[in-house]
Amino acid sequence: MPTEIDLTSLDALQEGELRAFPTANDGPPVLLIRHAGEYLAYAAHCPHYGAPLEKGKIVEGQLVCPWHHACFRVADGHLCEPPALDHLPSFRVREAEGRVWVTLPDNPAASMSDLNATPTAEVGGAAPDMVEARHAEERTFVLVGGGAAGQLAAQTLRAEGFTGRLLMVSADEFEPYDRTKLSKAYLAGKAQPENLPLRQSAFYEQHRIELLTNTRVIGLDREKQELRLADRANLAFDKLLLAPGTTPKSLPNVPGHNLAGVVLLRTQADANKILQLAQSARQVVIIGASFIGMEVASSLTSEERHVTVIAQSKEPFAKVLGPEIGAMFRQLHHQHGVAFAAEADVIEIVGEGAQVTGVRLKTGQVLPADLVVLGVGVRPATDFLQTAFDLEPDGGLRVDEHLQAAPGIYAAGDIAHFPLAATGNITRMEHWRLAQQQGRVAALNMLGRQEKYTGVPFFWTQQYGKSLRYVGHAEHYDTIMYHGDVSKQDFLALYVQHGRILAAASMNRDADMIFIEALFAKQQMPAAADVTLTTSWQQLAQKAQPQRKTAQT
Repeated sequence: MPTEIDLTSLDALQEGELRAFPTANDGPPVLLIRHAGEYLAYAAHCPHYGAPLEKGKIVEGQLVCPWHHACFRVADGHLCEPPALDHLPSFRVREAEGRVWVTLPDNPAASMSDLNATPTAEVGGAAPDMVEARHAEERTFVLVGGGAAGQLAAQTLRAEGFTGRLLMVSADEFEPYDRTKLSKAYLAGKAQPENLPLRQSAFYEQHRIELLTNTRVIGLDREKQELRLADRANLAFDKLLLAPGTTPKSLPNVPGHNLAGVVLLRTQADANKILQLAQSARQVVIIGASFIGMEVASSLTSEERHVTVIAQSKEPFAKVLGPEIGAMFRQLHHQHGVAFAAEADVIEIVGEGAQVTGVRLKTGQVLPADLVVLGVGVRPATDFLQTAFDLEPDGGLRVDEHLQAAPGIYAAGDIAHFPLAATGNITRMEHWRLAQQQGRVAALNMLGRQEKYTGVPFFWTQQYGKSLRYVGHAEHYDTIMYHGDVSKQDFLALYVQHGRILAAASMNRDADMIFIEALFAKQQMPAAADVTLTTSWQQLAQKAQPQRKTAQT
């Protein structure tokens, strides 16, 4: 039986305030919100990674998660923006006798009891309603790629009423999983294999989403509307989404690149191999100071294992984040025992027999290594499209503002060269949340909605428990404005070109980042000359026009 609890007094919160309250007998905490003159009650943690939502902010009728900016409609908890995949569980509220009473079900969705809910977070959520296929249509929609874009596209198609045949074709051996965890919690031993899937298998079965895993696409015939598959019959489609992601680069011109113990990281299978090799490795060398490389260093360093990062630049992330933030991250790694070989070039990976034993630098120095992880970048996994499209020089695929590459064919995620809403410039990004957003928009347009992609880029990295968040896009910038102390991991950095703020990065400034993203979304970011240390980003966001559009999944 549901249980009604006396949560707090009627005057506990002011308008717009939100606060988490504990409940008795180990019940789930409740997030109480005072909105439009009434109380609303929800699960207190985000269905993505369990962030405390009382630290989030309400922006234009949406509750924004403080960690990764998942958005939920305040009125009913409806999911508006990923990376969460589920609605925020809501609870019935009654106001009586000067008190706020909340009714909790026996088994709240936040307890992870729903097999349809995402298994990747500390708490679950309410899976979006899917349309029952009472009169299934005859069309076939095919999604190439089992990553962030493909998974959310499949969910969106079913939630928005598509009842035809729906197939997801993935070269990966596993069902769609949270790739962002691989270099972080998974390699660090803080997440287990059961924590990786984006959905339980029952979700795909229940909603008739056919998963073809371990299936490689080798060609596309646009005229016949067919995909050629390795070891399978050709697959005909009416609408197609191309979201195959990327392939990690190796070092084919470096002698020894194929020695045992030299590994890449892209898939869960790759991560499993690294974990296995790391058990006995005492000297780990990571070639490349990319985000993946630095996260792997953070995850693998230990008292028994020494980690060295080889970087071509003087500081990690210097091009994207600036040398000051790069130096801060390098120092953070030094504090945890990681060594750096900066401004270094690898000329050989050496070994005994077939097993790696070290990495030789251009200086002649040989760094001992039992395990070498390559973090030297990725390229779009579009080899199968070379005869079907004129690909971009980096292998990506150009799309329009609706993510359409050709009639009936859409692309999303890591391969898509798309017009950035803020500038109109064509760009390609490898961000998890952006891929999810594009997967959703592409799915809607496969259904004929003609929705433009207007998302604001957002990504995060976490190393040694310290999180940096980045919003916007500044491929080039003239200067960086700093508020706070970078060395203490408490700052806001604003990336400025020609007096215009293009992007922001921060640590320990979660509330500011929520409002900065809102300003980018409204294209109402102030000029750099108008920003000071006392600028209230919340006030600017509340005053900005036009109103932010509410997306729905």
